[in-house]
Amino acid sequence: MKRLATVRLWLGLAAFVLLAAACTRVYIAPPGPPGRDGRAFFGIDFDYQHPYSYWDNNPAIPNNPAVGQYYGTFPGLYEFEYFINPHEYWYGTYEIWINPGTTGQPNGVPGIDGMDTYLLFICNPEGFYEERFNSYKRARGTANAWVWEGENFKVTLQKTTVNARTPRHSPEAYAAKSGS
Repeated sequence: MKRLATVRLWLGLAAFVLLAAACTRVYIAPPGPPGRDGRAFFGIDFDYQHPYSYWDNNPAIPNNPAVGQYYGTFPGLYEFEYFINPHEYWYGTYEIWINPGTTGQPNGVPGIDGMDTYLLFICNPEGFYEERFNSYKRARGTANAWVWEGENFKVTLQKTTVNARTPRHSPEAYAAKSGS
């Protein structure tokens, strides 16, 4: 009898566990929305000699852009020409990209937004450099050809003259446009 009571107890306990498991619903909360991608901003400035002319094929950057001003841009690979004077210039490409936002987290927690990218090239007769947090970075390479890679950009540039290479864009001096 004791044995039969023990078996009934175990069968009852097993039936209770099965019934409880069948009634229990598992709820998986949907993930939150992804964080927004960071934005990209690009601009040029100068240190001691105003650029004679600047041009690139980035549709967000005007011909001879205002120095010291950032322009919102799309990520991509762009060509540029920076004239020191009417006869000498630097040319090359710059690639700029963005920081993506992170994916959403469980329980509806949104992802983290990507950081914005700010890139300000300082135009100098000896080539571009970048200023960040009270310090500057200059590209590395030979005297007239450089490759420069940063956190969110890559630049290749080379110095030449209008006699050695025909520029893609006719230089137009800043002073002629502004009247000063």
